[in-house]
Amino acid sequence: MRVILKRPWLSTIIWAILTVIFVVTMPDINKIVRLKGEPKIGQEYPFQVAAALEKEYQGVPKDKKLSTVAIVFYDKNGLSDEDIVAIKRIIYGLNSNREKYNIENISTHFKNPELKNYYVSGNNKVILASIQADKSKREIIEIRDDIYKFIDSVRKPKSLEVYLTGGDLITQDFVKASEDGVKKTDVITIVFIIIVLVLVFRSPVTPIVSLLTVGVSFLISLSIVGHIADKFNFPINTFTRTFIVVSLFGIGTDYNLLIISRFREELANGKDVDNAIITTFKTAGKTVVFSCLAVFTGFAAFAAASFNFFRAMSAISVSVLVLLLVLLTLVPAVLKIFGKNLLWPFNKEIQHTHSRLWEAAARLSTKYPYVVLTTVILILIPFLLSVRGDLSFNTLNELSEKYKSVKGFNIISKNFSSGKTFPVTIYLKSNKSLATSDALSDIEKITEVLSKQKGIKDVYSVTRPQGEIIKQFTLSNQADTVIKGIDSLRDGLLKVNNAIETINKNLNMSTKEFDVQKLITGISQLENGVYELKISLEKLNGGFEQGLNGSKKIYDGLNKLSIGSSKLSEGFKEFYSEYTRSINKVKRELQGFDVNQIELLLTGINTANNNLKALSNKYPEISKDINYIMASEILSKIETEANKFAPKLKEFSSEYEKISAQINEADKAQKLISNSIDSIASASKQLADAHGKVLSGYYQIDKGQKQIISGVNLMYSKLQEFDKQKEQILKKVDELQTGFTSLKSALLQISDALNKMANSMQNMKSYFEGYKTTNIFYVPPEAIKSSSFKKALDSYMNKNRTITKIILILDTNPYTNKAIDIVDNVEKVLNNSLEFINTKFVSVGVGGISSSNHDLRSIYFKDFKTLRLIMIISIFILMFLISRSIFNAAIMVIIVFADYYLALSITEMIFKGIFKYEALNWAVPFFTFVVFLALGIDYSVFLLIRFYEYRNLELSEALRLTSANIGHVVTSAVIILAGTFAAMLPSGILTLMQVSICVVIGLVLLAFFLLPFLYNTLMRIKRDII
Repeated sequence: MRVILKRPWLSTIIWAILTVIFVVTMPDINKIVRLKGEPKIGQEYPFQVAAALEKEYQGVPKDKKLSTVAIVFYDKNGLSDEDIVAIKRIIYGLNSNREKYNIENISTHFKNPELKNYYVSGNNKVILASIQADKSKREIIEIRDDIYKFIDSVRKPKSLEVYLTGGDLITQDFVKASEDGVKKTDVITIVFIIIVLVLVFRSPVTPIVSLLTVGVSFLISLSIVGHIADKFNFPINTFTRTFIVVSLFGIGTDYNLLIISRFREELANGKDVDNAIITTFKTAGKTVVFSCLAVFTGFAAFAAASFNFFRAMSAISVSVLVLLLVLLTLVPAVLKIFGKNLLWPFNKEIQHTHSRLWEAAARLSTKYPYVVLTTVILILIPFLLSVRGDLSFNTLNELSEKYKSVKGFNIISKNFSSGKTFPVTIYLKSNKSLATSDALSDIEKITEVLSKQKGIKDVYSVTRPQGEIIKQFTLSNQADTVIKGIDSLRDGLLKVNNAIETINKNLNMSTKEFDVQKLITGISQLENGVYELKISLEKLNGGFEQGLNGSKKIYDGLNKLSIGSSKLSEGFKEFYSEYTRSINKVKRELQGFDVNQIELLLTGINTANNNLKALSNKYPEISKDINYIMASEILSKIETEANKFAPKLKEFSSEYEKISAQINEADKAQKLISNSIDSIASASKQLADAHGKVLSGYYQIDKGQKQIISGVNLMYSKLQEFDKQKEQILKKVDELQTGFTSLKSALLQISDALNKMANSMQNMKSYFEGYKTTNIFYVPPEAIKSSSFKKALDSYMNKNRTITKIILILDTNPYTNKAIDIVDNVEKVLNNSLEFINTKFVSVGVGGISSSNHDLRSIYFKDFKTLRLIMIISIFILMFLISRSIFNAAIMVIIVFADYYLALSITEMIFKGIFKYEALNWAVPFFTFVVFLALGIDYSVFLLIRFYEYRNLELSEALRLTSANIGHVVTSAVIILAGTFAAMLPSGILTLMQVSICVVIGLVLLAFFLLPFLYNTLMRIKRDII
């Protein structure tokens, strides 16, 4: 100290040089915060696992960092055709310049119409596009700004608004808002400190000295923190700089106030400048050292945190060490340089100020300790019990709609479900292919369980690509298909049976409608007559005389023959017409009877039975169901009947073919008979005509005679030819009639079997009705390979089919506590579901904003609980070392804790009760705890060290003098520190505003209530106890 006092300018110059060096080399703190300032969750948490699986799912290298950005196209009047054209133009431009804008891919409904419901709002006011941006080489805000520039360059309607939003963009806007808020805080803090110090010391010089020393500490420490964050990845966040400013300007000014007040007090006691400085640093300097150690210990404890957000606060401990060095080396030099001029213009009336409030509180507390203690406890209890501890992780509360990311998000929330924009995505990874029937069934089981959870609006997965289960692969749908198949089979059986009955009826009619034997008998008689005619004609050649008489007889015979032939021809034609009609009727009925249809019915029955058995193998639990057992038995009986029926079907098929051939042969014979009779009739007519000519002219006898003989011979030959065919015709007709009889018998047996099968199928149908409400999911192997199902696989599985995703759409804002609670339940249900399926997943991750906040909440409570314990123990040990009393140390820790919870309770009432916020921001309890334990403990140190200066006096007097002398300093210090925190109110950042109000309330309660009353009361009661 004496070295510094001898060469005060040397110390000042050294610090000036150091300040310049550190300022010149200071890295861009804001850029470092943007790149490294996001809260990072451990790799073992579901959100980080999901992030890694998402990269693997997309085939993206692990070192590549992707950010999902939503482009919001909005027209409050509804999107017009002109809007759509402009939107497509923007999408096309971005897609064509993906490398320029660091875009990995763009997803819209224009190329995937099935996604229209996902990307187009129901009121047709909003269209969304999803971008995967690569932020590995450029900051996301740079990519965002370039995209905005391109969008602004595209011609579009004035009514069309375009916004970019997403988790990273909202976070970056929060960082920007924090930077702007800190700038406001810096200016307000400096102005406030100047005003307070001028009022306290009534000198314009004192604030300048105080700000000069604190400013040097701030610039150097900020530079150091920046360097270690940049070079060694030391954690840093948006609040680090803010709390460095608040802490250094707050406690730094407090320490300067303590030192200058003691310096003024020593000068007032008549000491010269050097001795006053030496005494000041022996007393107040000691207080500053212990106080700085308390603050350093509090902030340094955060280095043990696993959460980078907490560890970032340990950077403040670096600032505290720099401040301590400045206070011990630069401040003495400045005091020496200014001397009594430090208090100009009132340096001639230097005097020390006592605190009447603290002195009165000390008197009351030591005189009525139990009354005061009871009163304090009664005041504290309602507030302490009202603390709920609810926390909000909603970043959107921090920002107003002047930020485009927030504006875009709010548009989505109003026109879509906000949960659709920021869904929860579950990634499941297996070592084996998931494109199997078993794996898909397990995935659907998980999907089904998740869809039934409270807070889940929609679920999308490979088994529900459109948000609804693929019904064709559900057991209920398959049961319905079986029922329809049974109905179809039964209808087919009944139709076939009706056809068989019709055939039997027609066969009975056909066999009675014609008699071939009568026809053959008539033709035989005709043949005998023609033979006699032939003999007569041969005798005619014996003599002309006899020929004339014979000619007359012949003429009469020929007339009879002609008439008989004509009648025979007409009769046969009538018979042939009836015969043809009957045969054609039989043919039509037989053709209507499709033998293949029967075979298809039998095949369908066998297939149904096989499918039923396969289903029981896949789902053993079904085989125990009574409906399944009865259906299986019925179907087995049907199959047995069908197997018995199969040989009869083959026999009938063979008989059917024979009968068809016989009918064709009979048809040919009938045509032959018809032609022969027509020939006979024609020949008879020719003979009659020829003999008529004999009577008209004898000179033509010779010629006519030859014609007659020729005609008779022709007719006789035709009749002989028919005579040879008649036996064959009779045989064919007999075979046909026999075939008809066999056919009738076979058809009756078939009809009986079909009736039994139809009745059994009706019974089986009623049993399958019981499965129509079952949701068991099964995709046959052949369906997995189909082109239609491949679309679902491509949309929800990676290329090698080892990773699948399930998308959950929440029914609430994804930033709210409700969303976090939903995720908490989802993770529990998911882990439980995985225990009851056969497919083994080696890695499971849950992604999305809600999942990130859920993991953040988990690690927050885990780390905060540990760090709180570490800080309490550290501060308690330090206070014990200072006071050398466990009781005194315990008193100080209790007072600070009571102050912390009291201030937190009141702040919670203000923001939840008055401003209607969901809860305090999650960082508020943490930050305020740090402030109260690390900074608030300062005033306890001030009090303890001053008290030990009067330890030889009677306790009540020592407490009175301590309060009177240190009260004014503590009150002024509290006002300064409270003022520096109050300077955060205009920042516009909700977290800073809540911290500000909580700290101000706590500091006021500490300075004007807890320390002056509770401390003195407990110290007085301690004497009575001990």
